[in-house]
Amino acid sequence: MKENFIHVCFVVDESGSMYQSKSDVIGGFQKVIDEQKARTEGKCAISLYTFNGEVTQRYLGKDVSEVTGIDYNPGGCTAMNDGICTAIKEIGDWLRDMPESERPEQNLIIIMTDGEENSSKEYTLADAKEMIKHQTEKYSWKFMYIGTDITTTRDADNLGIKTMSFSTRNNYYKNYDTINAAVTSYRCCAGSSLQKAATMDSCLDTYSASITNETEKAIGKKITKDSQ
Repeated sequence: MKENFIHVCFVVDESGSMYQSKSDVIGGFQKVIDEQKARTEGKCAISLYTFNGEVTQRYLGKDVSEVTGIDYNPGGCTAMNDGICTAIKEIGDWLRDMPESERPEQNLIIIMTDGEENSSKEYTLADAKEMIKHQTEKYSWKFMYIGTDITTTRDADNLGIKTMSFSTRNNYYKNYDTINAAVTSYRCCAGSSLQKAATMDSCLDTYSASITNETEKAIGKKITKDSQ
Protein backbone atom coordinates (compact mmCIF):
# COMPACT_ATOMS: atom_id res chain seq x y z
CA MET A 1 0.00 0.00 0.00
CA LYS A 2 1.15 3.54 -0.73
CA GLU A 3 1.32 5.61 2.47
CA ASN A 4 -0.92 8.66 2.80
CA PHE A 5 -2.73 7.70 -0.40
CA ILE A 6 -6.51 7.94 -0.07
CA HIS A 7 -9.04 7.03 -2.73
CA VAL A 8 -12.40 8.82 -2.48
CA CYS A 9 -15.40 7.50 -4.38
CA PHE A 10 -18.57 9.58 -4.70
CA VAL A 11 -21.75 7.63 -5.45
CA VAL A 12 -24.20 10.44 -6.17
CA ASP A 13 -27.97 10.35 -6.68
CA GLU A 14 -28.83 12.00 -10.00
CA SER A 15 -32.58 11.33 -9.89
CA GLY A 16 -35.12 14.03 -10.66
CA SER A 17 -35.72 14.97 -7.03
CA MET A 18 -32.08 16.09 -6.73
CA TYR A 19 -32.67 18.95 -9.20
CA GLN A 20 -33.06 21.47 -6.37
CA SER A 21 -29.58 20.52 -5.14
CA LYS A 22 -27.92 20.64 -8.57
CA SER A 23 -25.85 23.77 -7.94
CA ASP A 24 -24.72 22.50 -4.52
CA VAL A 25 -23.66 19.14 -5.95
CA ILE A 26 -21.67 20.75 -8.77
CA GLY A 27 -20.16 23.47 -6.60
CA GLY A 28 -19.48 21.21 -3.63
CA PHE A 29 -17.75 18.55 -5.72
CA GLN A 30 -15.62 21.21 -7.38
CA LYS A 31 -14.69 22.63 -3.98
CA VAL A 32 -13.42 19.23 -2.83
CA ILE A 33 -11.43 18.80 -6.05
CA ASP A 34 -9.91 22.30 -5.85
CA GLU A 35 -8.93 21.99 -2.20
CA GLN A 36 -7.42 18.54 -2.63
CA LYS A 37 -5.50 19.69 -5.70
CA ALA A 38 -3.97 22.42 -3.55
CA ARG A 39 -2.66 19.94 -0.95
CA THR A 40 0.92 18.80 -1.29
CA GLU A 41 0.82 16.13 1.42
CA GLY A 42 0.06 12.56 0.45
CA LYS A 43 -1.94 11.56 -2.60
CA CYS A 44 -5.63 11.51 -3.51
CA ALA A 45 -7.50 9.65 -6.26
CA ILE A 46 -11.14 10.25 -7.17
CA SER A 47 -13.89 7.98 -8.48
CA LEU A 48 -17.33 9.32 -9.31
CA TYR A 49 -20.50 7.37 -10.05
CA THR A 50 -23.94 8.87 -10.59
CA PHE A 51 -27.20 6.99 -10.58
CA ASN A 52 -30.81 7.61 -11.57
CA GLY A 53 -32.54 4.87 -13.54
CA GLU A 54 -29.07 3.90 -14.78
CA VAL A 55 -25.55 3.97 -13.33
CA THR A 56 -22.83 6.09 -14.95
CA GLN A 57 -19.12 5.90 -14.17
CA ARG A 58 -17.66 9.41 -14.53
CA TYR A 59 -14.18 8.79 -13.08
CA LEU A 60 -12.44 5.66 -11.82
CA GLY A 61 -9.34 6.08 -9.67
CA LYS A 62 -8.23 9.28 -11.38
CA ASP A 63 -5.55 11.36 -9.69
CA VAL A 64 -7.23 14.44 -8.23
CA SER A 65 -4.93 16.68 -10.28
CA GLU A 66 -6.58 15.34 -13.44
CA VAL A 67 -10.21 15.73 -12.32
CA THR A 68 -12.01 18.66 -13.93
CA GLY A 69 -15.48 18.63 -12.37
CA ILE A 70 -18.86 16.92 -12.54
CA ASP A 71 -21.36 16.71 -15.39
CA TYR A 72 -24.59 16.54 -13.41
CA ASN A 73 -28.13 16.73 -14.84
CA PRO A 74 -30.74 15.25 -12.47
CA GLY A 75 -33.69 13.32 -13.89
CA GLY A 76 -35.35 9.93 -13.61
CA CYS A 77 -35.62 7.35 -10.85
CA THR A 78 -33.34 6.09 -8.06
CA ALA A 79 -31.31 2.94 -8.71
CA MET A 80 -29.28 3.27 -5.53
CA ASN A 81 -28.48 -0.43 -5.03
CA ASP A 82 -27.15 -0.63 -8.58
CA GLY A 83 -25.10 2.53 -8.04
CA ILE A 84 -23.51 1.28 -4.83
CA CYS A 85 -22.80 -2.25 -6.03
CA THR A 86 -21.49 -1.20 -9.45
CA ALA A 87 -19.05 1.22 -7.82
CA ILE A 88 -17.82 -1.39 -5.32
CA LYS A 89 -17.34 -4.02 -8.02
CA GLU A 90 -15.51 -1.77 -10.46
CA ILE A 91 -13.29 -0.26 -7.77
CA GLY A 92 -12.44 -3.76 -6.59
CA ASP A 93 -11.42 -4.70 -10.14
CA TRP A 94 -9.32 -1.52 -10.44
CA LEU A 95 -7.49 -2.27 -7.19
CA ARG A 96 -6.99 -5.92 -8.07
CA ASP A 97 -5.22 -5.01 -11.31
CA MET A 98 -2.89 -2.54 -9.55
CA PRO A 99 0.49 -3.50 -8.01
CA GLU A 100 -0.01 -3.79 -4.26
CA SER A 101 2.70 -1.19 -3.61
CA GLU A 102 0.69 1.35 -5.63
CA ARG A 103 -2.72 0.73 -4.07
CA PRO A 104 -4.33 3.41 -1.91
CA GLU A 105 -3.92 2.91 1.79
CA GLN A 106 -7.53 3.98 2.42
CA ASN A 107 -10.76 3.80 0.42
CA LEU A 108 -13.58 6.17 1.40
CA ILE A 109 -16.95 5.57 -0.29
CA ILE A 110 -19.50 8.37 0.01
CA ILE A 111 -23.14 7.71 -0.89
CA MET A 112 -25.18 10.88 -1.43
CA THR A 113 -28.95 10.64 -1.91
CA ASP A 114 -32.28 12.29 -1.15
CA GLY A 115 -34.63 9.39 -1.69
CA GLU A 116 -35.36 5.71 -1.39
CA GLU A 117 -34.29 3.05 -3.86
CA ASN A 118 -36.96 2.43 -6.50
CA SER A 119 -35.49 1.19 -9.77
CA SER A 120 -32.43 -1.08 -9.47
CA LYS A 121 -32.28 -3.91 -11.99
CA GLU A 122 -29.02 -5.73 -11.24
CA TYR A 123 -28.63 -5.66 -7.46
CA THR A 124 -30.81 -5.88 -4.35
CA LEU A 125 -30.56 -4.24 -0.94
CA ALA A 126 -29.19 -7.53 0.40
CA ASP A 127 -26.48 -7.46 -2.27
CA ALA A 128 -25.48 -3.91 -1.36
CA LYS A 129 -25.42 -4.64 2.37
CA GLU A 130 -23.31 -7.76 1.89
CA MET A 131 -20.82 -6.03 -0.40
CA ILE A 132 -20.46 -3.11 2.03
CA LYS A 133 -19.96 -5.54 4.92
CA HIS A 134 -17.34 -7.54 3.00
CA GLN A 135 -15.28 -4.52 1.94
CA THR A 136 -15.48 -3.00 5.41
CA GLU A 137 -14.51 -6.12 7.33
CA LYS A 138 -11.93 -7.61 4.94
CA TYR A 139 -10.33 -4.51 3.43
CA SER A 140 -11.17 -1.74 5.95
CA TRP A 141 -13.00 0.41 3.42
CA LYS A 142 -14.90 3.30 4.99
CA PHE A 143 -18.49 3.98 3.93
CA MET A 144 -20.44 7.17 4.63
CA TYR A 145 -24.12 7.86 3.93
CA ILE A 146 -25.22 11.47 3.29
CA GLY A 147 -28.97 11.93 3.23
CA THR A 148 -30.68 15.12 2.08
CA ASP A 149 -34.26 15.95 3.16
CA ILE A 150 -34.44 12.46 4.68
CA THR A 151 -35.80 12.25 8.21
CA THR A 152 -35.02 8.62 8.99
CA THR A 153 -31.80 6.62 9.30
CA ARG A 154 -33.57 3.54 7.92
CA ASP A 155 -31.78 3.39 4.55
CA ALA A 156 -28.33 3.79 6.07
CA ASP A 157 -29.15 1.28 8.81
CA ASN A 158 -30.44 -1.23 6.26
CA LEU A 159 -27.19 -0.88 4.31
CA GLY A 160 -25.17 -1.42 7.50
CA ILE A 161 -23.52 2.01 7.28
CA LYS A 162 -22.73 3.55 10.67
CA THR A 163 -21.27 6.90 9.57
CA MET A 164 -24.09 9.13 8.37
CA SER A 165 -24.94 12.79 7.92
CA PHE A 166 -28.40 14.29 7.39
CA SER A 167 -28.98 17.71 5.90
CA THR A 168 -31.70 19.89 4.50
CA ARG A 169 -31.35 21.59 1.13
CA ASN A 170 -30.22 24.68 3.03
CA ASN A 171 -27.15 23.13 4.65
CA TYR A 172 -26.40 20.38 2.11
CA TYR A 173 -23.22 22.14 0.93
CA LYS A 174 -21.66 21.68 4.37
CA ASN A 175 -21.24 17.98 3.66
CA TYR A 176 -18.46 18.84 1.24
CA ASP A 177 -16.60 20.63 4.05
CA THR A 178 -16.87 17.37 6.00
CA ILE A 179 -15.37 15.41 3.11
CA ASN A 180 -12.57 17.91 2.60
CA ALA A 181 -11.65 17.96 6.28
CA ALA A 182 -11.63 14.16 6.52
CA VAL A 183 -9.54 13.61 3.37
CA THR A 184 -7.09 16.34 4.33
CA SER A 185 -6.70 14.89 7.83
CA TYR A 186 -5.80 11.52 6.33
CA ARG A 187 -3.31 12.92 3.82
CA CYS A 188 -1.58 15.04 6.45
CA CYS A 189 -1.44 12.52 9.31
CA ALA A 190 2.02 11.15 10.09
CA GLY A 191 0.91 8.15 12.13
CA SER A 192 0.22 4.53 11.28
CA SER A 193 -2.58 3.53 8.92
CA LEU A 194 -4.75 2.78 11.96
CA GLN A 195 -4.01 6.20 13.47
CA LYS A 196 -4.77 7.92 10.19
CA ALA A 197 -8.04 6.03 9.84
CA ALA A 198 -8.99 6.94 13.41
CA THR A 199 -8.24 10.61 12.75
CA MET A 200 -10.35 10.55 9.59
CA ASP A 201 -13.21 8.76 11.37
CA SER A 202 -13.18 11.29 14.19
CA CYS A 203 -13.35 14.12 11.67
CA LEU A 204 -16.25 12.51 9.80
CA ASP A 205 -18.16 11.84 13.02
CA THR A 206 -17.66 15.35 14.42
CA TYR A 207 -18.66 17.22 11.27
CA SER A 208 -21.55 14.86 10.50
CA ALA A 209 -22.97 15.19 14.01
CA SER A 210 -22.86 18.98 13.70
CA ILE A 211 -24.73 18.97 10.38
CA THR A 212 -27.29 16.45 11.62
CA ASN A 213 -27.89 18.42 14.84
CA GLU A 214 -28.42 21.58 12.80
CA THR A 215 -30.89 19.72 10.59
CA GLU A 216 -32.80 18.30 13.56
CA LYS A 217 -33.22 21.81 14.96
CA ALA A 218 -34.48 23.03 11.59
CA ILE A 219 -37.09 20.26 11.22
CA GLY A 220 -37.98 20.14 14.90
CA LYS A 221 -37.35 16.45 15.58
CA LYS A 222 -34.69 13.80 15.98
CA ILE A 223 -33.65 11.71 12.99
CA THR A 224 -33.96 8.05 13.98
CA LYS A 225 -34.73 4.75 12.25
CA ASP A 226 -38.41 5.03 13.18
CA SER A 227 -38.85 8.73 12.43
CA GLN A 228 -42.17 9.67 10.85
